[in-house]
Amino acid sequence: MDLGIAMAEEVLAHKLEGRSRRNPEQAWNLTRWPTRLSEPGPHRLFVASTGAWRGYFLLASDALFNPNDPAAPFTLLFDARTWHPLPPLPAPRFRGFTYNVPPLPDSESVSQTPPPPPTSLPSPSRK
Repeated sequence: MDLGIAMAEEVLAHKLEGRSRRNPEQAWNLTRWPTRLSEPGPHRLFVASTGAWRGYFLLASDALFNPNDPAAPFTLLFDARTWHPLPPLPAPRFRGFTYNVPPLPDSESVSQTPPPPPTSLPSPSRK
């Protein structure tokens, strides 16, 4: 199941810095639970930033629920080392999350091997 979220460029950079930390686990909070996450299979968290899809993380099989946080009680977990950069594609504006994410390139497969870290965020393609 693929889920898309929007992150500020600075937040994405911070999440990607987690790849070099002793504990590379990162988190993303949501106001509502994505019901499709209950389906089996690999789950990917696609990230849009500065108007373009940038890549995705593989989601952990666990998530957190905090009933004391009514603003964002659900937390998705992912290992920052699972970042897979994608060629930038224009991303539509959306709130919260979306299931409408870009297709993976034919050569892209879900693997547990993290790719090398990117040097910077590429510019989005505009039509």
